[in-house]
Order: sequence, then structure tokens, then C-alpha cells
Amino acid sequence: MPFLEIEHLHKQFGTLNAVADFNLQMHKGEFVSLLGSSGCGKTTALRMIAGFEAPTGGIIRLNGRDVSRVPANRRHIGMVFQSYALFPNMNVADNIGFGLKIKGQPAAAIQAKVHELLALIQLPDKGRSYPYQLSGGQQQRVALARALAIEPQVLLLDEPLSALDAKTRVELRQEIRDIQKKLNMTTIYVTHDQEEAMSLSDRVVVMNKGVIEQIGTPFAIYNYPKTAFTASFVGQLNVLPVTVTDGAAGECRFYDQPLKLKEAFAAANQSTATIALRPEELRLGQQDGHNHLTGIVENNTFLGAIIRLRLRVEQTTLLADLFNERQMVIPRDGETITINFPPHACWILDNQLN
Repeated sequence: MPFLEIEHLHKQFGTLNAVADFNLQMHKGEFVSLLGSSGCGKTTALRMIAGFEAPTGGIIRLNGRDVSRVPANRRHIGMVFQSYALFPNMNVADNIGFGLKIKGQPAAAIQAKVHELLALIQLPDKGRSYPYQLSGGQQQRVALARALAIEPQVLLLDEPLSALDAKTRVELRQEIRDIQKKLNMTTIYVTHDQEEAMSLSDRVVVMNKGVIEQIGTPFAIYNYPKTAFTASFVGQLNVLPVTVTDGAAGECRFYDQPLKLKEAFAAANQSTATIALRPEELRLGQQDGHNHLTGIVENNTFLGAIIRLRLRVEQTTLLADLFNERQMVIPRDGETITINFPPHACWILDNQLN
């Protein structure tokens, strides 16, 4: 039985469908990210789950109990906000213990819990400090501890790392995941950052214009996108306009250069189609059994672990991500080169990119 069930959840603001027919089932201890651009409905969905926003329709069940109309303070859900939302007039220990104090817990129990959580977030000596004395990363750790203090059934995080610098974000997201695993806490994480969603989650919910485009593991979302939006939104994507030469054989033509896909596809000969191809699938030179394209290097960008080539083939620009090697010879701007990729690396997009 799912621990958290969301069925046909939707929210309207006037004539605007902020969230439409949102369905999700989560098991106890699962970490799920809602991923999408600004305005896609992910935060609205999270606020309805938390009880801060009343749904226009739909059902939210938590551990078998319908909480769709239950007030937020009675749902036993913890929330971590982007803005930390710490009480500036309280020290760290009082911030963490605030929820327990409101619940009327004994002072000794509160003190023990605060001590335990300070150790968990690796700030054992900051109990007497005030929020203004902490870095952004430390403040977010305290906000996390405060949400965990009440031992919620579900933990919700609304873009908690977006205000932090890149290095701190990477460090803190790993700490969040480690803590979540240790506590076996059912968690929903809202983010627009693809890398965060991919690195943290058991499953990812890709949202677009208020609807769910796809739900799946990070591996499935990236490698086997079910919609054109998911394919284009998650990661870099090359889009190749092709002419079908033999769909039953998986054959087509990109300008005058023949291509072969691993699988057959339904399309009339001489009709047009669109192929998707990830930049990291491309390699320099020729290889037996692979597809080959020849084009002109427009520029290259050194990104450390990879070198990104921008290649012009007729009227189309392709990106190729090559793994950096100390002895590699990087193609020069204006040089004509050949790249290759296996038939299984490309697929037909079945609807328009949006």
C-alpha cells in the first residue's frame, strides 16, 4: 500500500489551471523530486500537499488517511522553505525546538531532541548562535532540523538550495540525501535544477504547464524520455530534421547523410520526422556499424571533464560532448570533421518540441 497517494489533484486560480490532474503514489522512505521551470505548478502542488493551499479538486491520502481538507498543522508534515524562515530573535536551539514547544513537549525531551538534531546536521556547537551569525548553508541545515524535530510523516522541501552558492549547494544536497536515507523519511523535493533532481531522487516528476509529463527514475527520465518536452528539458539535446527513407528498416536521411536507428518506426517513406540525440553519444572519427556525420567546427568550449564542440552540418547546429583526455587533439574552429554514434543512441521524437 502506498504511503502517500495523490489522485486527480488540481488547482485553479480563476481561469488558470495551475495544476491539472496530478497523480502520484509514493512508498515509505522514497525521495521524489518535482522538476520543472518557473510557473509549471510544482510549488503549487507541494503547497496543496502541505495544506497551505486548498485544492480545487482531488484527494491526498497520507498513510491511508484522507488529509485533503485537513489543516496544515494537523497533517504532521515538515516543510523546508527556500528563504530558511528562521525566527531571528531565537537562537538555533530554540528555532529547532520551536515545534516541539508548541506541542507541549517537556523541556528535557526538547533539549535531548535538539542535541540529537544538532549532531545530525553537523552543527553541534551552534545551539546558542543566532541565525544572523550563520552562513546560508548553516541556516538551511537549521531549517531542515526544525522540520525534522516534530518527526513528520512526510518532509517537503521547496527549492531549499537555490539561494546558496554552487559549492555549498552540492555539499548540502548530499547531506540532505544522507539524512533522508538515515531517517527513512518520505520526501518530496521541488527544484528547477536538473542536476539536483537527478542526483537526489529515487524518482523524478517532470512538470510542464501544470501537468505531469513523465514520472520515472533519473536514468529512465534522461535516457528514455516519453515526451518531446521531457527530452528537451532534461539535459542537452540535439534535434535533427530528417527525411524517412525506410521506416520499417529504421532508415532515414539527414540532408544527404544516411542514418540508421536501432528500431523501426511508423512513418511513410519520404515524409519528414525529427530525431533526438544526446551530445555525449557523439565520438570523433569513423567506426564500423555506427552512423556518421560530417560538418564544420564552429567553436569548442573547455568545461574541464568534457570539451563541448559546436558543429555545423548544413543548416543545423549539433553539440558533441567529448571526454577530456590530456593527450587529445581538440578540433580547431573551422575544421571539417566526422563524428559517429551508434544506432541505439538516437530516437524519433513522437511530438513537437514545446
